[in-house]
Amino acid sequence: MNQDLDLIGLVAGLGLFLYGMRQLESGLKRLVGGSFRRFLRQSTQHRLASVSGGIVATAIVQSSSLVGLIVLAFVGAGIIPLVNAIGIVVGSNLGTTFTGWIVTALGFRLDLDTYALPVLGISALGYTLLKDRWQAFCLFLVGLSLIVAGLGFMKTSVATLATQFDMESIRDLPLLVFLVAGLILTAIIQSSSATMMITLSALHAELIPLQAAAAIVVGADLGTTSTIIIGSLQGAIAKRRVALAHFIFNLVVGVAAFLALVPLLYVISDWLQLKDPLFSLVLFHSLFNLLGIICFLPFLSGFTGLIERWIPEEPYAMASSYIHNVPAKVTDAALEALRKESRALLLVAVRMNMKALGVKGSALPAGTDFSYERLKTLEGEIVSFAILMQQERLQENEASGVERYLYITRRAVFSCKLLRDVAADMEYFSEHPVASLTLGYDELRRFVIDTYRQVLELLSADHEAEFVRGDKEVEVRIAEDGKVLAKEVEDDEEDDDKDD
Repeated sequence: MNQDLDLIGLVAGLGLFLYGMRQLESGLKRLVGGSFRRFLRQSTQHRLASVSGGIVATAIVQSSSLVGLIVLAFVGAGIIPLVNAIGIVVGSNLGTTFTGWIVTALGFRLDLDTYALPVLGISALGYTLLKDRWQAFCLFLVGLSLIVAGLGFMKTSVATLATQFDMESIRDLPLLVFLVAGLILTAIIQSSSATMMITLSALHAELIPLQAAAAIVVGADLGTTSTIIIGSLQGAIAKRRVALAHFIFNLVVGVAAFLALVPLLYVISDWLQLKDPLFSLVLFHSLFNLLGIICFLPFLSGFTGLIERWIPEEPYAMASSYIHNVPAKVTDAALEALRKESRALLLVAVRMNMKALGVKGSALPAGTDFSYERLKTLEGEIVSFAILMQQERLQENEASGVERYLYITRRAVFSCKLLRDVAADMEYFSEHPVASLTLGYDELRRFVIDTYRQVLELLSADHEAEFVRGDKEVEVRIAEDGKVLAKEVEDDEEDDDKDD
């Protein structure tokens, strides 16, 4: 009966730890989300910077899954190249080992359990009453106190279970069994940090020897790839490439670490004279990941090229080129993808309209020919994506950006519809027997074509905001010229009626 209770305590502690990690991640995302994503975007200058960025970012937010999500979004939006994304993901492997250092230094050395419940209560109250950044900070404290409480449950339960098991039967198991156990456990609970906490608790209670704990940690690094693999099965090409690179890196480094497990532990215990098994374990975890990064870094570009050949580009059924690669919840990456998508649609619309106005050959802007139906499909995808973005907590500049790109998209498609609707009228005016009407139509047509050329200049300078302001002025000018032409048509028809 006591053994059942201890197992329940272990599961309860694991549940509190995992839920605390999620709340901690949510609080940090709201506290440093924008600056954190800007930091990742800037960590793309060269290979070493991207790897270092992955290490620092994961050490700060304590979540390789959050870092991976943002990286996948940035790759899909075309913000960072694949080689830098792989560098960040590789670096996040080392960054996630900082969890073990923090817990070993504090959770097993200081009695924090007595403070967990009061901090949880106060921070939960603050989360209920406060708003904005203070609310996010309270959510961070809620997560932190739940992690401490969960760790306390696990330590107590594992220590009790240690007295109820035959230690010799566990010690005699081959290390491969512990590696597989760590892999399976991490794949099930989807958290290598949680597996690390359970392993540290078991090692602290002397339930398993150091070599067995090290094998479990190696298995946990392999098991953590299951999250990104599952998430990429139905994903875009870039997402699958990053997932494959992450898996191969962890597989190669994990196999090498397992084969070198005994020598590495010997170096730690005998050369470095580190006798504490908990610190020996977290140092082993950090050391084999660091050595893996050092060995991998010189071949990062070639490895990226190999991944690109293994997973080549393929035609995509949707009309969009950018937004289908990016989750709307990563708002800055999503806004960049929306900007690129609306710009691409605008270029297609300009090309379509200039062709409709009689521009031919080299005078047309370069681009892909779209049918009007495909253009409408792209508009629908952009609008749907923008709606998803508007359901997130957007900053003022992000919200105005979404509105701006929606405006550009809708007006561009509407212009194509108008030209389709008046195609017969344009043919009528171009061949009208009254010279003044033909000249008026030609003047209006030339003005519209010149306007499109100005739009192309703005786009080449990447000034969509200026285009939006200028577009309203163009609307007024075209409307005025249209009224003049309509008045001339009306006068001509009246003259014809008089002649009859």
